[in-house]
Amino acid sequence: MGMFISRLGDSLFTFAIPWISYKLTQSGIVMGSMYAVSVMPIVLFGPVVGSMVDRWERKKLMIITDSSRALLVALIPLLHFAGVLQLWHLYAISFVLTILSLMFDVSIVAIIPSLAPKQLTRANASYQLTNQIAELAGPLLAGVIIVAIGGFNTLWLDAVSFAGTLVVLLLMPSFGKPKSIASLSQIFKDIGEGFKWLIRSKINLSFSFQAMIGNFGYSAAFGVLMFYLLNTLHLNTQQSSINYTLLGFGGIIGSLLAVPLEKRFRRGILIPVLLGIGTIGFLFASVSHFWLAPGIAFFAVTVCNVAWNTIVTSVRQETIPADMIGRVLGFSRVLTRLAMPLGAMSGAALSGWTDPRAVFAVAAGAKILEVVIALVTPIRKL
Repeated sequence: MGMFISRLGDSLFTFAIPWISYKLTQSGIVMGSMYAVSVMPIVLFGPVVGSMVDRWERKKLMIITDSSRALLVALIPLLHFAGVLQLWHLYAISFVLTILSLMFDVSIVAIIPSLAPKQLTRANASYQLTNQIAELAGPLLAGVIIVAIGGFNTLWLDAVSFAGTLVVLLLMPSFGKPKSIASLSQIFKDIGEGFKWLIRSKINLSFSFQAMIGNFGYSAAFGVLMFYLLNTLHLNTQQSSINYTLLGFGGIIGSLLAVPLEKRFRRGILIPVLLGIGTIGFLFASVSHFWLAPGIAFFAVTVCNVAWNTIVTSVRQETIPADMIGRVLGFSRVLTRLAMPLGAMSGAALSGWTDPRAVFAVAAGAKILEVVIALVTPIRKL
């Protein structure tokens, strides 16, 4: 419940920041560059964040990051009402918020084994379901609130929403004993240990490569989705909205299916089948002219992606030592997140050069590579 409240607040921020950026600059380039700012801190500081998650007491770390995020979000309307808000403030605050959010999210994955050691997939599925429902309801809520009270006032609600997780954290027990405060050399040593562990763990490295390739293909397709709906299929606003709504429902269905699917099928079989269904989804979008084809395709892909992510997270929690999980996930997220802007840019370039449906074919090709990885690596033995 705490995460649901907080994630709804995150949706308000996600919608309000582009609105505020446009009000300040009237520039589409600035709005687009905000996306890069949300990815680069993960690439630059992911391993350092992982070291901090492993070294510090996770409950206190999450309380600090939660409180800090609330203050940073509130700083934007404060600067606006003081009449001193500038564009660089938004970049700086968004940059730091991404680092803090990464720290918080990695900590959640790290503490789930302590909360539900015998029901990891069910716990991860519940966490995914919370996120997916918030992502579906959040945009609708954000649109109404921004129209009613404006983007700056909306951020006050986001700042308050962090109380949802903060209250729960204050009531939780501590998770593990903190290590001593690390020097810079110790942090680099921690980072090196995390990198070596990931490289030596063939199954976790395989998952990281799958996620990297999958994120590239998905970002390429998702980045051109609205352009394809409006410019190629010539859909109206309502039809476009229905396509996007199917995508949101796919995430909810995927989180609900993860547990029953894992009970019925061996993971080594389930993972390539899920990825294969995602491949079929993108192939359907690449050949069909039906107005709802993109929504159906992304529905299938999102169902499979969320179920895959839930199962893979459980495997990671089972196989990575508790005191290493932050560092390993930190490195893994560098690989997976770096592929997202590269995919988005590649998809945009390809859609400008040829039929946008070719981008869906590229995304299907990425899915095929994920299937191959599942079949030729230790994933097949799960």
